[in-house]
Amino acid sequence: MAHAAPTVRQDSARHPGEPDQFVVWLYERALGRPHFTPAGIAAELGLPLPRVLRALDELRELRLVRPAEDGGSLLVAVSPDTAQVELLVPLERAIHDQRRRLAGFKGQLRSFAAAFDKQAKARTESVVITDDPQELRLRLLEAAQRCTGELLVMQPCVAQETAELRLARPLVLEALQRGVRARVLYPHTARGDAGTRAHIGALMAVGGQARTTKEVHDRFLVFDRQVAFIPAGEGDAIAVVYDGAVAAFLGGLHERYWASAFEFDSAAGGYAGTIEEVKATILELLASGAKDDVIARRVAMSDRTFRRHLAAIMQDLSATSRFQAGVLAARTGLVGPTPRNAA
Repeated sequence: MAHAAPTVRQDSARHPGEPDQFVVWLYERALGRPHFTPAGIAAELGLPLPRVLRALDELRELRLVRPAEDGGSLLVAVSPDTAQVELLVPLERAIHDQRRRLAGFKGQLRSFAAAFDKQAKARTESVVITDDPQELRLRLLEAAQRCTGELLVMQPCVAQETAELRLARPLVLEALQRGVRARVLYPHTARGDAGTRAHIGALMAVGGQARTTKEVHDRFLVFDRQVAFIPAGEGDAIAVVYDGAVAAFLGGLHERYWASAFEFDSAAGGYAGTIEEVKATILELLASGAKDDVIARRVAMSDRTFRRHLAAIMQDLSATSRFQAGVLAARTGLVGPTPRNAA
């Protein structure tokens, strides 16, 4: 006995997951047939073909209808168990794989969380002293990546730069490319060093600023006036200072030197008008009684270069000793008042 097709129900009236009763009804009609065509079953049941096609699309999606083995336009209805194997098993396998991946990610992240906690605990120390190159590299990288405003550097020429300054060089360039302002102070003697001039040229090409001054009192890097890297004694150890007050003090010191420093012109050769200030600084330190190695360090010269400059100065002053050169310079007004603490 034939049954009339169910009344069409609007999709908005159906609950989530509730099947369309017409689709269920059509599935029942199809189950009793070895095969059928959409047009044939529509004509046999007296139904509009578009309505039958829409219902068959839903049945195909649920894998309850598929092409018959004979091919062509013939279709065959299959059992829900068969459809479940085809449709649900792959989904369940995918869910299982995703859960396994999720568990793996959680395990990995727990390891990183432990490392983060360890680093956060270390950050409670205001000063960390290290001579480990790997730790120094990581701390420099972290400070550079967190830097968003200003990066200040005071250093000797590239030929005399230390481990942390070599490691910092590419980080300064990367920070400049991100829009961080970078100002680097070198001694006047760096103008005569080819490696330093090349590095300054690279800095200026991406917006960096460089100046030279008559003396460089050691070296330091300051990131956003929050973190500073300074020497820790005479060895290779570096003190990483996470104290904003200390970093701000070094930033102020950098500003004072920067204000009186000479702009670097990459087109100008040699000392570019700063040689007289270099000589005057050497004379001041000679007059103060400073030792040769102290003077060489203060003006960022090698011992050999300093001795060459000293010989030229003594010849210009007709002095027979370094001490006499300092005294003659003071008497003739070539230098200002003698500093009290030269060393």
